[in-house]
Amino acid sequence: MRHGRGRPPATRTRRGGGRAHPARAAHPGRATPGTRVRLAGREVALWQLRRTPGAYRALVEQAKVTDGCGWCLCTAPAPRLVIRHRAGVYYLACWPGGGAEHAERCEFHNDGAAWSGRSHYHDGALDEADDGSATVALAVPLRVRTEAADTPTGATPGGAAAARSRMSLLGLLHYLWERAELTTWSAAPPSPRPPGWAGCSPRLQAATAGVSTSGLELGESCFVIPPFDPAAPDRHQAAFEQFTARLGEHDGAVRRGLLLGAVRSWTPTRYGQRCDLRHHRTPLYFSSALHARLQRAAPAAMAEQLPAGSEQIVLTLVSRSERGNLSAVAAAVMLTNSGFVPADSSHEVVMADALTAAGRRFTKPLRYDAEAVTLPDFVLTDTDPATVVEVWGMLGREDYLARKQDKITYYRGEGTPLIEWDSRGPLPDLGRHQPLAGGPGGGA
Repeated sequence: MRHGRGRPPATRTRRGGGRAHPARAAHPGRATPGTRVRLAGREVALWQLRRTPGAYRALVEQAKVTDGCGWCLCTAPAPRLVIRHRAGVYYLACWPGGGAEHAERCEFHNDGAAWSGRSHYHDGALDEADDGSATVALAVPLRVRTEAADTPTGATPGGAAAARSRMSLLGLLHYLWERAELTTWSAAPPSPRPPGWAGCSPRLQAATAGVSTSGLELGESCFVIPPFDPAAPDRHQAAFEQFTARLGEHDGAVRRGLLLGAVRSWTPTRYGQRCDLRHHRTPLYFSSALHARLQRAAPAAMAEQLPAGSEQIVLTLVSRSERGNLSAVAAAVMLTNSGFVPADSSHEVVMADALTAAGRRFTKPLRYDAEAVTLPDFVLTDTDPATVVEVWGMLGREDYLARKQDKITYYRGEGTPLIEWDSRGPLPDLGRHQPLAGGPGGGA
């Protein structure tokens, strides 16, 4: 049986190897009604813990001291839960890589981890410890020598080979999104996360805790834009000023920082583009060259006309100019639907919204830096076995049609249920039905 505090000293899991094709995940234990957790020997309903976290603060603190973790009671043996703390509030999160251990209807269940690009990094790019902490080797340094500080970096520095041995900003953005459990969606109780950025920002803030890169804690080096509060518009100003105060030259080195938020607008300037973020008054300034690289690296996310209700997320490596402005050194951008589930195209935004409206439990596999890995567009995790969802968009290209046929052949061979949507036509039936044995046109 697994243990928390009683385990041997924390060990780290290096991410490497991986398969070229998705693999079917194992079926978890039998579901129990609702999600209950055990903290320091006491059972609590998860929805109560989330609704009134202050009432359980002492209990969570006791569990963190005695066990070092919480326990999910959805199945036996009970899977561990990470206890995280951010801005005075404790959170319970799925143990890294442990989503498939939970029962199917459990809030923490996620067997879509088998479809992910994170396993394709070389040793040392991402090391995760048993205590939930992680060390990331970034392709872009947060601290550089003064003479190298002005060297342009770009959207995806170092190329694909370097990105596999080190994590790009896009890889880090994907990792934080997975760590914050924002790649999954479920309408089942307990209720879904609060709508809008107010439901995402606290999760992302908590996700940075325990992650370090180049000896720097991401919780201090990455400022996640907090949701704006009209009743207290300056509530987060002191924290932002503390973040920017760390930027600049210190002891012969230039300290940079990361800024994570949702884009409100891009405005041309004399030297490039001004980026204004939602819920935040301080703009970011991008050079014309960096903005052009972003457009090439993520054309769907950087399109002039984005799908209705979609969000454009940006993770930016920033430095502070002599005039005190925040200048972008490198960046990664990601498209999401209205629920902040990532999408690779405008058609995927439509599908993600449709799956949400249909009340499905699903996950979005993320590519990280594994450009050649074959991934489904979405995975329905409320069926056994899991059902893959494919959105066919670029049907006029021969290479795309060849990849489409390869995927279909693979799913047939593995017996994986498949839902397909030819984006030139209407959406398929996305309601939950008895899953078929597998193959194209299958229902779920």
